[in-house]
Amino acid sequence: MLRLDLQTKKFMSLPRSRMNQLGLLERDDLQRMIRQSPTAFFEEIDDDLRLIGEEIRPVSFVDDRIDLLAVDRAGQTVIIELKRGADKLQLLQALAYAGMVSSWDAARVITEYAALIESNASAAEQELLEYVGEDASLNSPQRILLIAEDFDFEVLVTAEWLTEKYGVDIRCYRLSLSTENDAHFLSCMCIYPPAEITDWARKKRSGGPTVPTWKDWESALKQIENPAASDFFRKELEARRDASLLKRALRFKINGRRRWNVEARQKEAYVWQNSRFKGDQQFWTGILGQEAEIQPVKNGNCLRFYLRTSDNFAKFADAVKTLNSVQFVDDAESSGDQASEE
Repeated sequence: MLRLDLQTKKFMSLPRSRMNQLGLLERDDLQRMIRQSPTAFFEEIDDDLRLIGEEIRPVSFVDDRIDLLAVDRAGQTVIIELKRGADKLQLLQALAYAGMVSSWDAARVITEYAALIESNASAAEQELLEYVGEDASLNSPQRILLIAEDFDFEVLVTAEWLTEKYGVDIRCYRLSLSTENDAHFLSCMCIYPPAEITDWARKKRSGGPTVPTWKDWESALKQIENPAASDFFRKELEARRDASLLKRALRFKINGRRRWNVEARQKEAYVWQNSRFKGDQQFWTGILGQEAEIQPVKNGNCLRFYLRTSDNFAKFADAVKTLNSVQFVDDAESSGDQASEE
């Protein structure tokens, strides 16, 4: 790392340090620093992530814990493994964690985030969905960040093979420490993959196809614990309602524009209303009651609420039919914006 001397127009080399020389530990120091300032660290590695947990046991019968877990804007979970120095087992450990996390449903991701921010599941879910957006699918798929002072050749060549042969998204970042007087500086450089591969991976995440968690709708609905929700979904699918198997969601449209996205969860359905109409919060509260937990989201530009009983689902379906001519706030937008929703 170089310091710029603007008066003499020279670079000044800063002394290099190692974590062990400074007495820094993986968990008590490096991990805690990231935990307490995640935005600054994720900006350093040029990645837009939301930290959702630390020291997480991916399954109950495994004692090992994931150092840090995050999600990105596409809803993918990101396994972050930290090492002081180099460790040949770092990648194997992270791959094992990714495999275990892949079996999680969205509710488990929300539960971990709720524990991290010391909040209830409803508030945590709202925060995450506002972050990833209504079209994202939580925990689909997973990717890996390895952060260490050094990397063995075996780790890098295996990461390259898994990325290029099987499309596994693995990033390796090398930590560098420098000191000047009593100040300490850290830089974090991506040494794998090269920049052009990183850019390709980002484009693929933002626009590439994603594999559904379920092979068909029947297997997707079997995992729903609430019979009122599964019955509603079967009825709507039989009526050829527009749907997304990937997100296990139904799409309700008005004049070709998607207005309500109803996503099946294990114990309820989560409804996202695109845009707003006058008095909509009071309208839905009057029909569904306070238990629907109707709240504005996305800076007040959308609504979200829950459906849990057969009566809720029936009243929602009937209400949607009465709203065919309602004026939404964004109805005056261009047809080009309409096309982007499809």
